[in-house]
Amino acid sequence: MQTFLTAIFSATILSAAPSAIAQQKKDSIPAPSVKQLKTHEVTSSAPPITMQGGTMIVNVGKSVTAAGSNGWDVVTKSPGVIADNNNALQLNGKPVTVYMDGRPTRLSGDDLKNLLSSTPGSNIDKIELMSMPSGKYDAQDGAIINIKLFKPKDLGTNGNLTLTGGFGRYLRTTEGITLNHRSKGVNMYGGYDHNYAKTFTEITNDRVYPDGYTLTENDFNRENKHTHNVRAGADFDLSKSSSAGVLVKSMFNNRSRLGDNYTTLPDSIFRQGATGDQKLINPSVNAYYRTASAKHKNELTINADYFNHRKDWDDQFGGQYYSLKEDAIGSSSHIRNFTESAIDLYSLSADYSQQFKAFKLEAGLKTTFTETDNNMRWEMMNAGKWENDPNKTNHFIYKENVNAAYAGLSKTVKKWSFTAMLRMEHTNAKGNSLTMDQKFSRDYVQFFPSASASWNMSAKDQFSFSYRRSINRFGFDIVNPFITYVNAYSLRQGNPDIKPMLSQAVQATWSHKYQLFTTVAFTRMTDNLSMTFKQDPVTKVQVMSFDNQTNFNLAYANVVWVKPITPKIRTTVTVTGLYLGINTVLDGIDYNKNSVTAFANIQNSFTLPKGFTAELNGNFRGPLMAGYAVMKTQGNVDLGLGKTIMKGAGSLKLAAVDIFNTNQMRFKVNYGTINNLGKMNMDTRAVNLTFNYKFGNKNVKAAKSRKNSIETESGRTATQQGF
Repeated sequence: MQTFLTAIFSATILSAAPSAIAQQKKDSIPAPSVKQLKTHEVTSSAPPITMQGGTMIVNVGKSVTAAGSNGWDVVTKSPGVIADNNNALQLNGKPVTVYMDGRPTRLSGDDLKNLLSSTPGSNIDKIELMSMPSGKYDAQDGAIINIKLFKPKDLGTNGNLTLTGGFGRYLRTTEGITLNHRSKGVNMYGGYDHNYAKTFTEITNDRVYPDGYTLTENDFNRENKHTHNVRAGADFDLSKSSSAGVLVKSMFNNRSRLGDNYTTLPDSIFRQGATGDQKLINPSVNAYYRTASAKHKNELTINADYFNHRKDWDDQFGGQYYSLKEDAIGSSSHIRNFTESAIDLYSLSADYSQQFKAFKLEAGLKTTFTETDNNMRWEMMNAGKWENDPNKTNHFIYKENVNAAYAGLSKTVKKWSFTAMLRMEHTNAKGNSLTMDQKFSRDYVQFFPSASASWNMSAKDQFSFSYRRSINRFGFDIVNPFITYVNAYSLRQGNPDIKPMLSQAVQATWSHKYQLFTTVAFTRMTDNLSMTFKQDPVTKVQVMSFDNQTNFNLAYANVVWVKPITPKIRTTVTVTGLYLGINTVLDGIDYNKNSVTAFANIQNSFTLPKGFTAELNGNFRGPLMAGYAVMKTQGNVDLGLGKTIMKGAGSLKLAAVDIFNTNQMRFKVNYGTINNLGKMNMDTRAVNLTFNYKFGNKNVKAAKSRKNSIETESGRTATQQGF
C-alpha cells in the first residue's frame, strides 16, 4: 500500500508542474525596474522589536552587542527563546525549526549550535519569531525562527568583511566575507565564514538514591573547534515572467576534545579521562524555478533539494577507581568508540497561487525521502587486546517518506482578512537496529487544518486570531534503541516506541500604535516528549531515555512595549508569562504538575556624542518546568559600545556579554525514586571587538525572494533532545 501511494504521489507532483507551466506560456509580467539612486546617509533605525500579524521581528542589524556576539547568542537571547541542556531550542515552550533566509538550516542540537556559533552576529539583519506558522509550512513546524542575513541589493560588485576577536576563558575569533555581483538579469553571490573557539563546559550532578546512597558527578570538557561555512549561488531571469536559480552551501566542522570525569562515591572515587575527534560535513543543494502571470494573477514555484549530513567521531576513555585516601583500587579500564553517521534527504515540491475575483487560492504538493545510517562501534580493553562491546555497539538504519498536499483560501472583506488552509501528510517510517535485531514501522495519514482572521480596526489598532494543528516527529536517534555512553554511571538510550507529539494551538494578537504588542495563546499537546530516568539500585548506573506524556497544556501571554524615552534613549521591554501543566501516567502512577513562570527582556539603546552609540541589555527567565525536570532561574546582562568609521563604510563595536556570568543552566529532577540536582557552567562571559567593512557599488535594485522545499525533516538530524 505504501509503495502504491508513494508512486501515485510522486507521479502527480512531477506531472502537475509542467502542465501548470504550459498554461502560462503566453503570459508575462513587467521586469522590475532599475533605478540609479543618489547616496543619502540614513540616521534613523528600526525599533529593536516590531510585530507583523502574529510574527515578532527582532531587528538586530544595528545592535552593538549582537555585533560582538555570534548567531547562537543572538538567537537564544531573543524574547521567549530558550535552549535546554542538549541545545534544543524552544519558542514560548514550543519546539523550534530554525530557518536562515527563509530556508531550513537542516540542523538542530549541537550541529545547529556549531552552525550559528560560526555565524557573525554582525551578519544578521533580523530574526523572525513565528509561534503560529502558516499551513503552507510542514506540520512538523510547531514554531519557526527565521534568521535573515544582510543581503546586498546593489548593482555591480559589492561585499562585506567582518573580523571579530575576543576571549572568554579562552581565545575566540571569527572571520567572514560576503560577495555579491548583480547585473540586470543575473545575481551571483557567495560567502565564507570561519570560527575558532576553545570552549569549556563543567557539569555537576548530585544524585541521591532512596536508600540514602549519594553520588556526585563532575564532568569538565574542553573543546577546540574550527567551523567553516561556505555558500555560493546564482539567480537568473529567464524571461520577463520566469526565473531560476541554484544554491550550494556546506558547513565543515572539526572538533577535538579533552575531558575529565570525577565521580565521588561514599567509599571511593572514580576518575576517567576522555579524548576524541569529530569531523562533520553537510553539503546541500537547492534548485528552483519560478514563473508568474500578471494577466492570470497566478504564480508557480518548484523546488528540488538534496541535503547530506556526514559525521564521524571517535572517543577514548580511560578510568581508574581510587580510595578516599587516593590509593588506586584494582586495574584501570579502557573503552573506545568509532561512530559513522550518514543522513541523506531528497525533496521535491510545487507551490501554486491563483488570485480570483472573490478570493485567493493557494495549493501545493511535496514529497520528501530521508534515510539515516548510524553505525556505532564500541570496544573494550581485555587482557591488552581490544574486543567488541556488544552492550553498546549498534548499527541502526532509519528510512522515512513524507508526502504532503495543502490547499487554502484567503479573502479580504473591508477591514477583515480571512485565511483557511488544510494540509494532509502521509508518513511511512521504518527503523531497523541490525545489531539488536529490533525493527519497527509506521504508516499513517493525518490532516492538519489552520485558519486565521485579521481585523484592522483603525490605523492605531490591529487584531489577529489564528488556529493551527501540528505534529512533532522526534529526532532519528530518539527512536533508535542504542545506548550512548556519557560516563561510567550515566548512559543515554533511545526509545523505538516513542510516538509523535500532536498539538492544537490558538493565538490572538493586538497591536496598538506600533508601540504596544500583546499576544495570548493556548496549546494542547498529546504524547508530549519528556526525558525519563531509570536507576539500577545495585550498580547505581542511571539511564536517561524518553517517553510520551499523556496530556501537556501550555498557555502564555506576551507584552512588548517599544518607547523612545528621549530623542537619544530608546527602550524596548518584553514580558512573557508562561503556564505549563502536565497530566500523565508515569510507571503506572498518576503524575500531575502545574507551574507558572515569567520571561523578561529589556533593550536600551543610547545615542552618545561624537558618533558613538551604546547598549545595555538584559534577559531573565524564571524557573521553568520541562517535562519531569525543572530548570532554575537564568539570566544575563550585556553591554556594548559602537562607532562608525571610514566615512560610514566601516564600524567598530566592543561588546561585553554576560558580564556577571549568570547565564548558567541549573536543573532539578525529582519524581518517583529520582532525585537529581544538576548545574551546567558554560563559557558565556566574554569580551569581543568586531570590525565591519562594506565595500562596492551603491546602485540599489530590489532583491529576489526565494523558497525552499526541505523544511523540517532535516532539522531532526540532532543529538537527543533534553529538557
